[in-house]
Amino acid sequence: MKLPGKYVGGGWVFGIALDQFYRWGFARRHLAPVVLATAAVLTGCAGQTHAPLSDDVADRQNLSGFPYHPLVYHLDLSTLAYHLHAQTLIWPFDPYYEALPGGEIGRANFMAKVQGWAGAKGREQAAARPNAGDYRGPGRLAGFDDNPLHDPILYRYDGLAPWQSAITNTGDRWVEYLPSAPIADRIRDVYMCQRRPSAAHDTVSVGRVASNSAARGSGARDVLLAFEGSTGDKGETGHPASQSLLGFVLLRHRAGSGAYDIHISLRGSRSGSLLRAVAQANWDVRARGNPDWITDLGYGLVSPEDKAAHITTTGAVHRGFARSLELSLPNIFACLGKAASLRPGSRPENIYVTGHSLGGGLAQQFVSAMTLGDQYGPNGGGPAMPHALRTWPWQQIKLITFSAPRAGDPVWAETLTTQVLASDFHARDRLRYDYNALVPNDPSIVARLADPTTPVGYRVLVTTDAVSTSVVAGRKPVGKTVYADKLRSLAIAAPYDPDSHEPAVVRDFMVASLSDSDIPPALWRYRKFSLAKAGEAGNPEREMDLYTRLQTIYLRYHSGLNPDFDAAAFERDAEIFNLLLAEE
Repeated sequence: MKLPGKYVGGGWVFGIALDQFYRWGFARRHLAPVVLATAAVLTGCAGQTHAPLSDDVADRQNLSGFPYHPLVYHLDLSTLAYHLHAQTLIWPFDPYYEALPGGEIGRANFMAKVQGWAGAKGREQAAARPNAGDYRGPGRLAGFDDNPLHDPILYRYDGLAPWQSAITNTGDRWVEYLPSAPIADRIRDVYMCQRRPSAAHDTVSVGRVASNSAARGSGARDVLLAFEGSTGDKGETGHPASQSLLGFVLLRHRAGSGAYDIHISLRGSRSGSLLRAVAQANWDVRARGNPDWITDLGYGLVSPEDKAAHITTTGAVHRGFARSLELSLPNIFACLGKAASLRPGSRPENIYVTGHSLGGGLAQQFVSAMTLGDQYGPNGGGPAMPHALRTWPWQQIKLITFSAPRAGDPVWAETLTTQVLASDFHARDRLRYDYNALVPNDPSIVARLADPTTPVGYRVLVTTDAVSTSVVAGRKPVGKTVYADKLRSLAIAAPYDPDSHEPAVVRDFMVASLSDSDIPPALWRYRKFSLAKAGEAGNPEREMDLYTRLQTIYLRYHSGLNPDFDAAAFERDAEIFNLLLAEE
């Protein structure tokens, strides 16, 4: 496998699509193929840059307990959410059925076999004691309401290991995730929070699935609590969600003290073909395909009077994000409650909430639910807030999003930004550029993020990212703008860049502007997909050979890097795939 010479972005399709879909609304949905083939060009504006942090400033701030610059640190936590999701895929050699020869017909036929297998396996699992090794994804695997229109993407949660790298094939390339040593090596235990089989969505089980080995040092004290979440349900009757790992809570002990912080990281979208995923998801009752994108494209607004009061009592919010968060909150709070039980009688010094892309949209609405909603809010004092968490510093909550879409209307966005997060609101966005934006090396950023007495909100993006910069009628961004890339003195006509949405690109821009030698190397990269698919269609022997080679590449990758990798579990899962593929 060879690294490509440049990033090959995926999220740009979502950005271009959202820009047009938001402007034109549901009535233009039939123009999706044209929209997705067209890149928008909007006007950019001038701005000022800041000098890099000098050594004495950096020493004086001491990054306030962070192992490296907090913006990059939180982007790395956002990447870790993707990383952990990749580790749960039971068929990482082809999780979205993209390598399957035979085109759409072959793919659809195979997914029908998977749905049939899931129905039988779900009945077997529901009758047994639930554990993290159960198969998850489609609702029928856990005795939940099922949505046969969703792609049957399968998971199991017992393979989580933030210390190990991960790799997954998305159809035309492998996506590789590498651990950040300053984050991963400090994690002692990993828990998984998931909905119990055949139970209501607020019935959650919490169990430990991994512990740091002694070989990684005895200084590991942090605890990672991953949670299952729901996507693919945007409020349409009869169209329930599917389940997957949607993020985690990190209980991080501050070096040299007894204090600790809580970091909540939410995952962005994952799929194979984005063109197909967006085209299939851009419907109401006929939405199908990848459940993450159905949530993304549930872009209609819902108000407090229309099932959104748990998110906000003022303004209106993106209905897809609101529904996903509503279904996922019991699992998130199971993680937070477990974290509280591990530190009884104490409260975190800070609460940070972060996410990239879809994760950034969910992060905005999570902060809103804690501070503006009528269940957990206002300010963490609502009737649904667990007693053990009521003293936590919800009024000083800190939001950091990356490449995030606009998740609500102007009233909501301004209220959340100014009244809750005490941050500057980008109100004048008729042009996409924010004249008052910061850049990552501005010293005020570290100071605000480290201050336990005040809230703050930052939206970090690249100036040419369509998802975050598009001028969307009826929606506004949340948080003070931070441009990751170097601001140009004059950008009169800056087109959207296909790569600008990618986490690796955002990170590279930030690292280039910071004087922080402790930042670890890149954690997200792409590797070329080297197997030719031509001539494979309709030939069962060649199809089996293709997957044998894919599975061999995957095992060979882990054998050289991850000595604790459970090869036997992977081979059992791969055998299910192979048997289904061989079925007549």
